[in-house]
Amino acid sequence: MSSSADNAFSGDFGEQWLQVVASGAKLLHGRPLTLDFEKADIEIVLPEVVPGTAYPTVKAQVKTTVSARVTDSGDLVYDLDVSTYDLLRRTDHAVRRVLVVVALPGEDLARVRVTEGGTLLVGRARWVSLEGAEPTSNASTVSVTLPGSQVVDPEGLRGLLLQHGVRTPTPVADVDPWRGGDDDV
Repeated sequence: MSSSADNAFSGDFGEQWLQVVASGAKLLHGRPLTLDFEKADIEIVLPEVVPGTAYPTVKAQVKTTVSARVTDSGDLVYDLDVSTYDLLRRTDHAVRRVLVVVALPGEDLARVRVTEGGTLLVGRARWVSLEGAEPTSNASTVSVTLPGSQVVDPEGLRGLLLQHGVRTPTPVADVDPWRGGDDDV
């Protein structure tokens, strides 16, 4: 099989891996659009009303890798393409974005294990919000660190939604209602 076909299957597996974890956490999940123009592979929704927000939602850009670098503290380090980095660091999305990196074992057959006790999906994933990150002068990739504490598991996904899926205040320009335009000085 060609390398691009392998990458497509790995990418699909990573997206499905995230959806299985979301389903196990009793979260709504699915593809947000028919075309991936906005670099958002999976939309995840907490089907609850929390203070200030009904159905907290995020869109996740999922990257799957067999060559993740893992630090001593459990962080994942991933080389993200600059165009995706620039989109994910924006602060003006109506639905906030996060990056999820799914690290898989190198051998395809090691990714799903069927045992007497059930079927096990193998891999580990971390998430990070790049919202508001500094621009880069790099031409092709940016090294992104996904903290070891931001694990993609049922508890981690719920925390992600409560942190990044809720409403945030919209910045309002400073306006003095008692002062007219600049012409009134």
